[in-house]
Amino acid sequence: MSATPGASTVTPSSALAPHLQLHVATLLFGIAGVIGRATSLSPFTLVEARASLAAFALIYVAWIRKLPLGVELAHRLWFVMLGLLLAFHWYSFFHAIQLSGVTIGLLSFSSFPIFVVLLAPYVDRSRMRKRDLILVPVMLIGLRLMLPGSDIDLHNLAGPLWGLASGLTFAIMQIVGRVLVKHHSPIKVSAYQNAIAALVLLPFMVHAVLPETGIELGEILFLGLFCTALAHTLFISGMRSVTAQTASMFTYLEPVYGIGMAALLLHEIPSVQTLSGGVIILASVFLASRPDER
Repeated sequence: MSATPGASTVTPSSALAPHLQLHVATLLFGIAGVIGRATSLSPFTLVEARASLAAFALIYVAWIRKLPLGVELAHRLWFVMLGLLLAFHWYSFFHAIQLSGVTIGLLSFSSFPIFVVLLAPYVDRSRMRKRDLILVPVMLIGLRLMLPGSDIDLHNLAGPLWGLASGLTFAIMQIVGRVLVKHHSPIKVSAYQNAIAALVLLPFMVHAVLPETGIELGEILFLGLFCTALAHTLFISGMRSVTAQTASMFTYLEPVYGIGMAALLLHEIPSVQTLSGGVIILASVFLASRPDER
């Protein structure tokens, strides 16, 4: 069924499945941050395990669906770039959460749509909007509100800065990914992206602490199979039946789900000041993502 605006064939019941898929995928993305905070494993171990398991699972899905996995020579450098970006993105994401908690880590990462609108004009030659330039300092005000205390020091800034780095690399991944999905299936792109990220991080695993308990092994398996492979598959599947605007709205639910699960499972309750900063950031992201009215 098409979910384009004005399509009369879409009914609430027919649209339920795609929306449910997007909700479950977004919830799983949010839970990934909770696992990163709860575990004693390093970000390197988390990313290596997550990328490896996701790559195997996605390649299996591609094999089941008989999707071609060949890559033209001209696109191989793009795939390598995506893998490198994914490795750094996930490392900075988990590092931010382990430094500052789920709330600050997720909210600072959620700034990525602003980076997309700022960087996209240099790729697709679209015009830079004045609104986007104004929203950048507004987002920084929200980021400042999230920081505990009245003094700004490196200790307080480290987590949010790593979160912003995670958002920036994710924004670049989205822009590069738009080029590749025009020629390759999203599952193939995700499979190679994860496989390359896993290979890149292998040298860092020499001195890394590996899972030693059943709980740590369970965290790794859930993170790789459910929070990555299943979540990406559900999100891609759900996006095919809804509008692009509807799919983008689920971006704002990831920190909501993640913060809620952190409060429920880890008893990590954010302060009113932190939530106020988060609201400003999400509002800035929402306004930056809105198309111009005609």
